[in-house]
Amino acid sequence: MGASLKNKFLNLEKPLAQSEKVYRELKQAILDGDIKRGTWIQEDQICKAFGASRTPVRETFSRLKGENILEIIPRKGARVVDMNALQVGALYEARANIELAYFLKSAKSLTREDYLHLRTELSEIEQNLLNTEEYSEEWEAYRKTYTRIDRNFHDRLILNCGNEYWVKFYWQIRDLIVISGNIRSFSSASMHSVIKEHYEILEALIDERFEDARDLMSEHIINTCRHEEENMRRQEMQQMTNDFRD
Repeated sequence: MGASLKNKFLNLEKPLAQSEKVYRELKQAILDGDIKRGTWIQEDQICKAFGASRTPVRETFSRLKGENILEIIPRKGARVVDMNALQVGALYEARANIELAYFLKSAKSLTREDYLHLRTELSEIEQNLLNTEEYSEEWEAYRKTYTRIDRNFHDRLILNCGNEYWVKFYWQIRDLIVISGNIRSFSSASMHSVIKEHYEILEALIDERFEDARDLMSEHIINTCRHEEENMRRQEMQQMTNDFRD
């Protein structure tokens, strides 16, 4: 292959790789809560941040719109999906149905060693959170790590259900579940409560008390939903108060 022709192929491949890089990093920033729900983002802004051309950025926006993470508004830009308390409630109702339908089958497919490893991970991250200044940069990094461990825990239970269509359904709402989790007012106290619930679920799984673990998971999802709905309503009331004062 001649040098000039080879360069043309390399130039064709480069935007594809760059598009994937922009997509993954922008999506992760949204999932981590670095870019908040309801935030407006512009093509120029992302191009500058990633040193990318418009083509990979537009492709990223299109993919995230297809995943219901971004809303594209003509002549205004893109906005990270926002949810009200009613929508969060509906999302968690769907989550409960998905996670609990095949819970017993999925739970039995993982080993005791799998659950012991997850418990160790949770224990380590909890200690890091409790021993670090709340809302500091280091604490925030640990919070993100915890969120990913939590996501992995729930993902593994779903992926082992053995029903590919149910898994596809889960993937359709999974990221919205994570984004809705960023609605929460994270604090050491609230995270300790959530981790405690995970411990109880894992202890039941380690002891092969699968029915108990399923009930605890149901209670965990209900509690998480209630916490997020309450926090959202407080934020909505605060916003209404601020708008009235203005």
